[in-house]
Amino acid sequence: MTGNFDASSFNIGVADAQFFANGLDTETTGVDIVLSWRKFVGENRLSASLVGNFNSMEVKNVKNRNLDLGTFWGARDEYFLLASAPDNKFSLNLGYEAPRFDASLTVTRFSDVELLGFEVFEFDDPSSQEAIDGSLDVYESKVTTDVDFGYRLSDNLELRAGATNLLNVYPTQQDSDWTEAGGYWDAVQMGYSGAFYYSRLVFRF
Repeated sequence: MTGNFDASSFNIGVADAQFFANGLDTETTGVDIVLSWRKFVGENRLSASLVGNFNSMEVKNVKNRNLDLGTFWGARDEYFLLASAPDNKFSLNLGYEAPRFDASLTVTRFSDVELLGFEVFEFDDPSSQEAIDGSLDVYESKVTTDVDFGYRLSDNLELRAGATNLLNVYPTQQDSDWTEAGGYWDAVQMGYSGAFYYSRLVFRF
């Protein structure tokens, strides 16, 4: 989605116009890592895995033609695109499974992310270094913890309980409400809803 172009000169009763465009080429390189281990101890099974990746995205070509580059593809747009491929992310998964009971623990580390707030448009030149420095939102790397427990009451009935983001970790709080969500945080990869606890009864037939 482009920025807002001045459309008043067309005399069609529209002040601004923006549109979707397949307007740039990117190149992303990276490495994915997957390590896994399993061991059976009698009827019980232990498991562990480490998964992660390193990413690097680069904007190669912006196809704005004769349209203003800052409106077609501004600094804020580029920061949001690059944030869609964070530098790295790693998850450690530990599991235990018995005939009637199972448990899992997942620890995930999200890399830091940089985004530009809407205050960038308060500057005369939104693409200037002054505008970028004045509206930069830095989200520091964070670690979240998920747990899940299950107990099979019968062949068809199972009780489960657990937590997502057990320790209630939030993204780095920003100083203003200029974020995309209009609050303390943008919609970064780890989410901004804090801890979620659950229990459920599962019936299979």
